[in-house]
Amino acid sequence: MGMSGRYVVVTDKLVESIKAGEVSVHDCPVDLDIDKVWQMLQFTLTGKMAEGEPPLGYVVPLAGEQYLGNYSDMDLFLLTNEQVLEAYMAMEQLDRDELKARFSLQDMMDKDVYPVMEGWDEEATFQEIIQTLDEVQALYQATAGSGNGIIFYIF
Repeated sequence: MGMSGRYVVVTDKLVESIKAGEVSVHDCPVDLDIDKVWQMLQFTLTGKMAEGEPPLGYVVPLAGEQYLGNYSDMDLFLLTNEQVLEAYMAMEQLDRDELKARFSLQDMMDKDVYPVMEGWDEEATFQEIIQTLDEVQALYQATAGSGNGIIFYIF
């Protein structure tokens, strides 16, 4: 068991209910669980562990203005619908070659990116990041179209 990154699609009303303590984020259905890939994805997209520049920093929101607060004993990060759309459009612009140029398993090991360990297969790790990015992109596309936002947290 490790730290798993989770996305929950939220309405403004649900966000207010979470903030008021009426609803626990643990009671909300998880729309996407990217397991332990969250920090590898963040680092590949932004070169940072947590505070990546928008709009790619919105793909795995971990700091800054996206911090909603600590609710349900979890640090929650909120993206507005506009931020979800910005991130989706930025992901749409990334091609496989550019993503491959951003990816470095050795850099991840040097910076202690979670959960990367010595001996990992570079191509398999890159493929896992590609697959995860595709899943996040699909979620962001649907969410942008629905007018909703996203809460991200690590559990």
